[in-house]
Amino acid sequence: MEKIMTAPSDNIPATGPASNTAEPTDTTPVTPPASASGEEKWKALSRANEAKWKAATKELDELKKAQMTDQEKALESAREEARKAALSEVGTKLAKAEIRVQASKAGLNVPTDYLDLNRFLSEDGEADTEKVKAFVASLAQNAPKGPASFPELEGVGHHKSTKNDITSMDPTELADLIANGTFI
Repeated sequence: MEKIMTAPSDNIPATGPASNTAEPTDTTPVTPPASASGEEKWKALSRANEAKWKAATKELDELKKAQMTDQEKALESAREEARKAALSEVGTKLAKAEIRVQASKAGLNVPTDYLDLNRFLSEDGEADTEKVKAFVASLAQNAPKGPASFPELEGVGHHKSTKNDITSMDPTELADLIANGTFI
């Protein structure tokens, strides 16, 4: 027996697995701003393509989930929970590293010990660079300009004296002064 494949005609609706294929919903080409440089143009195109890819994979995942049995759904749910747990552990480390990178670029030192690093994670559990950049930029605006200056403190600590001023001498200098007999 030979199977003959024919294309569906216009008046017969398509049925079966072929009708569930996801077609791109937006086929219009993305045009970057006219004033954009070459690098900005490619970044804009890349962001648009990434958004389309994420939308297409989300739609495909929804179609797969709709066709799953109850057992497959339970298994997928367990996998998703395990994935989220693992990413939450690693995600905070990624967020901490991203904060350090952005802070060093801005010339800041940001202590991350008391930060809620989960606030810097995206929905997929990875570090959200836009949130981190906004946080570091807010710190950079409030950071003091230039090195910190402290007033010179008088009478604190040890100061070597050029005269016989015993108030600022260390004990060995005082002992030498007394031993030479110039103190008395």
